[in-house]
Amino acid sequence: MMQMTVEAVLRNRASDALYSVPASAMVADAVDTMTRHDIGAVLVMTEDGLVGGIFSERDLLTRVVAAGRDPKSTPISLVMTREVRFTSPATPIEAALALMYVQRRRHLLIIDGPKVHGLISMRDLVYQLVHHGQGRFEAEVRAAADAAKD
Repeated sequence: MMQMTVEAVLRNRASDALYSVPASAMVADAVDTMTRHDIGAVLVMTEDGLVGGIFSERDLLTRVVAAGRDPKSTPISLVMTREVRFTSPATPIEAALALMYVQRRRHLLIIDGPKVHGLISMRDLVYQLVHHGQGRFEAEVRAAADAAKD
């Protein structure tokens, strides 16, 4: 059986849109984009079109709300995560999940050379495994449940 890759996750999503805000945006702009599109993170793009960072719900909670900052006057560049983790489209889903778990990240940028293919979340990967995993996930859940009974 062929291993599923993160490229399959991008292909099977309802939308292939990649949402971003400019590095000059305020936090409130990013929150508006995230709310309108029901997403948990946006890319923050530099003036020259490069990925400068990522802003996620966790960044909002820890670096804005908990810090008492005003979302309307706080620049996104001040509170975004600058170390964006990434992988290639050919990465197996299980490897991408392991990478996200080890690095404690919920989002992973998919790039191939200079081309940005998308941003995926742990939820995207789990959905792919559950709905398109040819029963592998369900079999593992059953095996774990049986082992727990013993």
